Amino acid sequence: MSSIQLLRMMEENLLKTRKETFFFDGRTYDPAQIVAMYRSVARYLTDNGIGKGDVVAIDLLNRPELLMIVMGSWMAGATVTPVNVHLKEQEISYQILDSGAKIIFGELSYREKIEMAVESSGTAVEKVILDFDHGGLSGDLYRKVFNGEADLSMTPGNPEDLFLIYTSGTTGKPKGAVLTSYNIYMEAIQLQLAVGLQDSDRIIIILPLFHVNNLMFSIASILKGASLIILKKFEPGDFFESVRKYKPTLFSAVPTIYKILSDAANVQHRTSLSSLKLGICGAAPMPVKWFEDFEKAYGIKIIEGYGMTEGTVASTINPRFGERKIGSIGIPLPGQDVRIFSENDEDLPPGEIGEIVIRGPNVMKGYLNRKQETESTLKNGWLHSGDLGYMDRDGYFFIVDRKKDMVIRGGENVYPKEVENLISGMPGVSEVAVVGKPDNTYGEEVVAFVVRKNPQLTSSEVIEFCRANIAWYKCPKEIFFLDELPKNSVGKIQKNDLRQRFT
Repeated sequence: MSSIQLLRMMEENLLKTRKETFFFDGRTYDPAQIVAMYRSVARYLTDNGIGKGDVVAIDLLNRPELLMIVMGSWMAGATVTPVNVHLKEQEISYQILDSGAKIIFGELSYREKIEMAVESSGTAVEKVILDFDHGGLSGDLYRKVFNGEADLSMTPGNPEDLFLIYTSGTTGKPKGAVLTSYNIYMEAIQLQLAVGLQDSDRIIIILPLFHVNNLMFSIASILKGASLIILKKFEPGDFFESVRKYKPTLFSAVPTIYKILSDAANVQHRTSLSSLKLGICGAAPMPVKWFEDFEKAYGIKIIEGYGMTEGTVASTINPRFGERKIGSIGIPLPGQDVRIFSENDEDLPPGEIGEIVIRGPNVMKGYLNRKQETESTLKNGWLHSGDLGYMDRDGYFFIVDRKKDMVIRGGENVYPKEVENLISGMPGVSEVAVVGKPDNTYGEEVVAFVVRKNPQLTSSEVIEFCRANIAWYKCPKEIFFLDELPKNSVGKIQKNDLRQRFT
């Protein structure tokens, strides 16, 4: 599967639908318009010297143009690295440097931090800052990128690597997971089969497209000829109104969103969501009560799945048409092999807890320029998730704990080591440990336990320092000052002892 074969299939399925394909902000985009726009992007990139082996960074809110840039980049022979819009200047600069990006597309509202990030990276990165408001759709730059002369050749450098998606690691330094055209195509087909996606479906996109979740659902939908309703971000009012207006049939969300929707349930909202037949849940474990509350409120079935960026998003999911076990992450997607391994990488029988491992055409090529970390994650052809779970006798998988100390706040992954490294660099801090605290709205909140050198250091000072240096969702909500951190006999901090304070 080459990138050009994938693009041709996406284009063919777009054009044969003969219906509006994208809906966004009161506008519709038909198939011919979408094809012309992404081919215009390809020409723009080619004219600016972007081709095979180059990396295109995208720092945009959800909008159809983001998907046009993705497809246009592939046509030009480039790899795409999506940028989390919440990242701060230094975090963007790191991604630019690590990925080797040659060009970055950004929102006008992010201009300052993008320009500072590029400057601090010390690299020659072309900045394309797009003003989507204030008449921006008719502006010269917008027309040049999206409504310019189309590339008709379909003969770019034909890259194998299509996405470079950054996922934090236990060291605190984000790693670029390299996803190939084969990964993307196979995962898209597996998603279509697993959720029963049809060309008559309409999917409403509410999760960020810089995450692999809705990015892959969008590609799977285009390949199937289904339509997309794209929201800039999730806002309950906009969601209810958009579902009422455009009648989507399914959506993917994180547990926090289901909780927010359940809490907002009333007769009017139940009527507004009547077109939805299925909700897909991932990114974090969903409490059983949240399942029950949402389904009781709206009568919409939820199927929970599990996956990771390194596996091109999903690897297990509860069957849409078959037995569903609430509390389980389901069964493997068609074409994937999921097992439970012991510490010696041996198969464990049903009921025994071990590490969840994954094998299949969806598994990443590796981490960019990180041979050692790639080898430790991809061992003997198996993707080692770092998550602990078990399989029951029916072949359904359950997560019981995270081998890594990752905190999942509202579907966003937060790795404590990154936050700990930052706080440790503060004047007046001796030691720090970051853990997740259970939260009714976000699933978990980030909290930090700090041993002070300076007894005058306050919680607000620590929190404000974090807000100035890392994305807001990574910042601790609470700071607890201790005289010392609990440690074992070899000096390792016992985070379980800290977590027990919240149970």
